[in-house]
Amino acid sequence: MLKLKIQAVSLATLTALSLAAMHAQAADPASQNARDFKDNTCKDVMRLSGVDRDVAVAVAHGYVLGKKGTTKFEIDALTLVTEKFFDYCLDNPKENALAAFEKIAK
Repeated sequence: MLKLKIQAVSLATLTALSLAAMHAQAADPASQNARDFKDNTCKDVMRLSGVDRDVAVAVAHGYVLGKKGTTKFEIDALTLVTEKFFDYCLDNPKENALAAFEKIAK
């Protein structure tokens, strides 16, 4: 049951990333909604909920996939990375979220 829920969250995350990318193209880069994920701690991400958390995780997944130079992914693999990231962040709230995510998703 938990695995199915996490897979659904991963799929929602990827959908959110796609929608965020389309929205970002039309957005004003100087707007107040602009964020820089590299400035977030694990605690910052863990405090997010709903779509905000989904988008943050989607951005992290997209960033890592981009650094790897690929657009291919497996939902089960993304789900596992997401689970490990949340567990890591619960234990290390002061860590930089992006650095933690990169370390886990290597």
